Amino acid sequence: SQDVCYSGRPETLNRGACRSGVRVCDEEGNGYGPCAGQVLPTPERCDTAEDEDCDGAVNQGCTYARCGDVPRGLPSGVFTLDVDGPGPEPELDAYCDLETDGGGWALLYNSVGSEAGKTLQFWEIPYAERLGTRGEPALGQNFYRGSLYAVGREYRDEIEDLEGNVEEVMRATAEGIDAGTMKLVRPTHTAGSADIYVAHFFSGWSSHDRDADPHPGNCALEHQNVTQHYAQCWEYNLGADGDAPFDDGGWGPHLATHIAERLGLASDGSPSTRVRRISRWTRW
Repeated sequence: SQDVCYSGRPETLNRGACRSGVRVCDEEGNGYGPCAGQVLPTPERCDTAEDEDCDGAVNQGCTYARCGDVPRGLPSGVFTLDVDGPGPEPELDAYCDLETDGGGWALLYNSVGSEAGKTLQFWEIPYAERLGTRGEPALGQNFYRGSLYAVGREYRDEIEDLEGNVEEVMRATAEGIDAGTMKLVRPTHTAGSADIYVAHFFSGWSSHDRDADPHPGNCALEHQNVTQHYAQCWEYNLGADGDAPFDDGGWGPHLATHIAERLGLASDGSPSTRVRRISRWTRW
């Protein structure tokens, strides 16, 4: 006869990689042989998508240099990155998109519309905090991590309209960022809207206390103190509306309607329309 067996802790059975085996009674009926085929907990590895220690968590305690190093097979989510290796920068939590175009994308900023009116205030980022972090890395929350401009080499902007349609609206590359002016180094447009590329990647950057955009005035001051890259002034805005009332109840992300219609995104017919989310991703 034979019997199902497992010599690990009971709570680990059928969790992660752990599985039971089979033991066979010897011919004399004096007892069972070894438990064949069982998989017991082993130390967690960071280069697989398995839960080797069978505690219900995958790759806990693991740190990666970039989202592209996270093992294939894991779902998109938050992972710990050490972007400068032995350098002085602390580890950080990043939301990694592991699916789009081969994965490896880290969320750099995310503006999410809010009926509670809190999004506009979130984007009033002063110059001194331009390379800092605000919020938690999640698609459902407002988030900004300016330090990723220092390591990012590929970028893509993504917009979700109020009907849930999501479009990638721009792709570009750069070789870093000038931390003083916040201008991207040797930027190149590779796909998507040229208007969005010029206005929100190639161009200058302004906050309420720093005017570095090419507009005669300060685009941030003219648009509810919203900090972002601007040209003359914007095709999308992370916090302000383009038509009165410009604060739009503090809703947050807006897209020029002519761009929305060109991209097949829903619009309300006004010069600039509310959208649910504007996200910028980067990888390196």
